Order: sequence, then structure tokens, then C-alpha cells
Amino acid sequence: MGPAKLRAALVEQVALSGLDACGVAQVEALPRDQAAFDFWLARGYHRSMAYMEKYRDARADPDRLLPGCRSVVMVVLNYGPGTDGAAPQAPGGKVARYARGRDYHKVLGKKLKRIAAWLQEAGGLPARSFVDTGPVLERAWAERAGLGWIGKNANLIRRDLGSWFLLGEILSVAEIEPDPAPHEDFCGSCSACIADCPTGAIVAPGVVDSGLCIAYWNIEHRGSIPAPMREAMGDRIFGCDDCQTVCPWTRKFGTVPPSDPLSARRDLAALNPMEILAMDREKFLARFAGTPVMRARLDGMRRNACIVLGNSGNPEAIPALTLACSDPDPMIRDHAAWALARLQT
Repeated sequence: MGPAKLRAALVEQVALSGLDACGVAQVEALPRDQAAFDFWLARGYHRSMAYMEKYRDARADPDRLLPGCRSVVMVVLNYGPGTDGAAPQAPGGKVARYARGRDYHKVLGKKLKRIAAWLQEAGGLPARSFVDTGPVLERAWAERAGLGWIGKNANLIRRDLGSWFLLGEILSVAEIEPDPAPHEDFCGSCSACIADCPTGAIVAPGVVDSGLCIAYWNIEHRGSIPAPMREAMGDRIFGCDDCQTVCPWTRKFGTVPPSDPLSARRDLAALNPMEILAMDREKFLARFAGTPVMRARLDGMRRNACIVLGNSGNPEAIPALTLACSDPDPMIRDHAAWALARLQT
């Protein structure tokens, strides 16, 4: 099958899989993006995420992950709010929108493995898929594949979806007709994401310092959260969507209904921090197994619950926090004491 026919058949397979878009980039050097990544690492903006330092050379060179790789197929899975986009936020600890359903690694990963197997058979050459797990500069490849542009908030943005979508990639040794050119940048003079980030984490257009990012602290970080970041977290118990929700493209087009909504659960839109604080491992697994919330682990979510309660101004949280001040985990005791002091002053 020739490059053009293979591409046409691939687009059909992607649509049949319930994905929202796909693009193909020809394997070539990514000097701009590799330099940007090296700068980010050199400045320590990855903080405790030491795994980002591994396989540095492979991130911009798919041949190191799949010898002979000639094509990078990028796909889009919309997780936007659909027609519920204007619905008011339920009270409680806010959860980032991508985490309000099944774990996208499993949902998107299963779709990509199926497409990769088809592509390997149709093209007669090896193919390999990744979903946020391989050392791939996926936003750079998605931009090269015409799927959007890397915005000032460092997210990939599309004019039809904003940034409410996930990316996945398939590396293929087969030659697939590529998209003609990288996507144009439509951020223009807008800098709303930079101005509205509550902690100033976007230190330059397209550059995020994880050490100032709420989502880094309440998801990725293990251990105590610095006092200034605790107050800045407000009621965000898992993640932060502020730099996306303020984006004009997301606000205008972010209500496109997803083809596959990841089985979004309304009970995950906002969590009761007192319920989280009281959870043991069994209850935590029963509630969150199979969802992205597992990434923060039980101790992280209980830590986050203390912070949200401390920022709530709700005196009804005092008994729960008082009990947590005697918790066996010193991290929970520390955060509970901090929260209790805020409510009692």
C-alpha cells in the first residue's frame, strides 16, 4: 500500500476507533523543541520529576525507540465538557477535567494498540504506540503533524477544541503521507493564561516552572507541600485547569461533545475533602481504582484534602482536622495542623 493510500486507510481506522483527529509527521530533526526541552531541564523546572532526564536523546529521535522509524502518527482524544460546559462547578475539592473518568492511559492506550497492530499489518512494517509513557516530545510532533500549536500555556491548542484533549502517538517504519507543514500559531498577542495563572508558573511563553505549578504539587510531588503553595491551591484537590479555562480558544470551542467521553463520572467533578481525609486504602481503591486520581496516591490525596479544608473557611472541618493531627503519618499531621490553625484564626 502506497503512502497516500496508507494514510487514507489510517484516517478511517482512527475515526472508527472513536478518536477525534489524527495527523502524520515525517521523522526529522526537532532542533527548536529539543533546545526548549534542554533549557527546561537545565533550569530545573522539572523539579523532582527526575524521570524526565532519562532518554533525553530519544525524545526528539523516534529512531531510538523504533529503529528505522519514518512516520509519527499523532492522535487526539477530546475530553471536553461537551454540552455540560456551562454547568456550575459542584461544591467541594475541584478535580482537573481530564481526571473525571477512566484512566486515559488505559482508554487511549487500548485504542492505539489496536490501530498500531492494524498499521503494522497494513504497512507490513513494525509500529509502536505510546500514551504519555514513552520519551516522546509529543506536543512537538503533534504540531508538526498539523494537529494544533503549542500555546503560551505550553499546552497544544486546536481551533476546534481549545486544549481539552489528550495526545497519543504511533511510531511506524512505514512511509505514510505526512501533513504538509507544522500548524500555525494562533495565540497572537493574547497572554491570558500567563496573567491568570494563580502562582505565576508560566514564567515565559510556553515555559512552565513545575515548582510554581499547582498541578505539580497536588499530583506529582511526594511529601510536604510548601506553605505558600498550600494557600494558592485554594479548593483544587487534584490538578488545576486555570491556564486552560481562561484560554479564548478553549472558552469558545471547548464545549464540543467528545466522541468517547472516557465514561466521565459526575461524582469525580468535585470531591468531599472530609470524606477523602477519612479514607483508608480499601475505601480509596473502591472509589478511585481505574481513574487518574490514583496518581496522587492515598497519602497525597489526604494531604491535599487537609489543604482544601484549611482554605475552606468551614468550621465544620475542625473535628476532622483535629483527629488528623494525631494521624500516624507525619505528613498528614503537619498539613492537618496547618489547616486547623487557619480555621481557628
